[in-house]
Amino acid sequence: METLLKEQSDLKQQLKKSILITCLVFVFCGLLYDRITQKVNISDRYIENGNIIVVLDGEGQCYIGDDLNGAEWVRSDENNVCVMPLIDKGNIYIRNKYNHLCETLEDQKFSYVESIKINYGTVYLAIDGKEKVTYTSSLTGVVDEPVVFSSDNEQIATVDSDGTVHGLSKGKANLTVTYGDKQDSVEIIVTDLITTMAPEYDMEKPFLPCGVFSKEDNDLMDEILFSRVEKAGYHTRAGAVAAGRFLAMEFPYRINYFTENGRMGSCRGNYIDGEGRYYHRGLYLDPSRYENINMDYTMSGPAPWGCTIYEASYNRNAANGLDCSGSMTWILVQAGYDPGDIGAGITPWCLAMADLGERIWLADAYDNKTLKVGDLLSGGDGGPEGGGHIAMCVGIDKEGYVYVAEELGYHYYWGYMIRKYDRAGLLHYFYWQVDMDEFYGEDGNLTDYWIEE
Repeated sequence: METLLKEQSDLKQQLKKSILITCLVFVFCGLLYDRITQKVNISDRYIENGNIIVVLDGEGQCYIGDDLNGAEWVRSDENNVCVMPLIDKGNIYIRNKYNHLCETLEDQKFSYVESIKINYGTVYLAIDGKEKVTYTSSLTGVVDEPVVFSSDNEQIATVDSDGTVHGLSKGKANLTVTYGDKQDSVEIIVTDLITTMAPEYDMEKPFLPCGVFSKEDNDLMDEILFSRVEKAGYHTRAGAVAAGRFLAMEFPYRINYFTENGRMGSCRGNYIDGEGRYYHRGLYLDPSRYENINMDYTMSGPAPWGCTIYEASYNRNAANGLDCSGSMTWILVQAGYDPGDIGAGITPWCLAMADLGERIWLADAYDNKTLKVGDLLSGGDGGPEGGGHIAMCVGIDKEGYVYVAEELGYHYYWGYMIRKYDRAGLLHYFYWQVDMDEFYGEDGNLTDYWIEE
C-alpha cells in the first residue's frame, strides 16, 4: 500500500514537472514568436541626394520594387535608416531583422524636383508693363506640386500664377519661383525711363530733347537694352530685331534724322563717329559716352543724341541722331555684329548694307513668304539699281502687314520709327529683301510680332 501511494506521489510530481515544463515551453515559444514577428513600422520617408530614404521605428530591412521575387533587401543602419537608389515608382516592403514581413505600401511614386532656374536675369518693366518669366526645371519622376511665383514687394510689382509680372510703380522687388523644395529668385526693376510696348508705333512720340537723361539713366537704359537682346539671343537674328524694336517701341523719344557728317571708313573718306552714326553698344544719351569716341575724328561734335551740332550736308545746326544706314548699323552692333562702315546706296565700287546678304526681289519674297523679321529692305529714290534707303523688317502679323524699322528724313515721317506696310505700300517704297541668314548665322528666340495675340 505504501509503495502504491509513493508511486502515485511520484507520478503527480512528474506530471507537475511536465505541466510546468510544457507551460514554460509555451511561454518561451510565445515570447519567441512575438519577438520573431515583432512589427517594424515606417516612421518617415523622403528623397535625398538621388536616394530614397526610409526611416524605421526599429531595426529592420527594406526593399523597393514591383514584387519580392529576387529581392535584394537593404538592412537599416544603426539609426534604423534604409538608403536605397531612387526609382520612379514601386512597392515598399519592410521586414524585421528576423525576416518577418511587417509592412507593404503598394504603388508608391518617388518623385522630386532636382532644380529650378529662372531663364534670364533682372526683369526690367515700364510702369504698367508686363512680362512673363519663364524657368527651366529638372525633375525625377512626376512631381504633383504646383510651381508658385511670389513678389516680395507687391507695391512695386505683382506676379500672376503663370509667372506674368506686372509693373505697378517705380522701384525694385524680388520675384521668387518655388517648386517642391527648390527656389530661384530674380530682381524686378520697374522704371519710368521706358514705355510699354504697343501694337503700333506712336506717331505722336516726341523727339529726344538734349540732356534729358543723366549718366545713371543712360546706364540703366543700356542694361535694359542689353537684357532685351540677351533674352532674344546675343549674336542672333532675334537679337538684332530686339534692338530695333526697343529703340522704337520702348525708348520714350524719337531719335532725330541726322545726315552723317562722315563715316569711320573708306567710302566717304571722312573718319567721323557719333555724328549721324554711333558704332558702339548702348545708347548715346550722355557726355559720359564720349569716352567711346575717338576725338581725333570729329567734325562739329561730340554731342549726344538730341543735342545740337553742325549738320554738314545741309549747312545747318540740328539735333544729333542717326541716318538710315546709321540706324541699321547701330541695330546690328547691339546684337554683336560688325557690319562695317557702309552706307545704303547700291554701288559696284563700294560695299553697302544691301550687300550683307543675297538680294531677292521683294515682291517674290513677300508672295512666297520668305521674308523674315531681321532681313534688311533696300529701296529709295535711286531705284532698284541705286537704292539709297535701307531699313529692317521687325514684324509680320497674321494679316500680312509688315512692320519696318527705319530712320526717315521727310515731312511727317521724320526720325526713327516703325511703320506698318501693306503689300502695295511695301513694294512702293522697297525693291529688295536682303536675306540675312548667312550674316546672322543663328535665329535665336525669334518672334514675328512683339504683341501677344
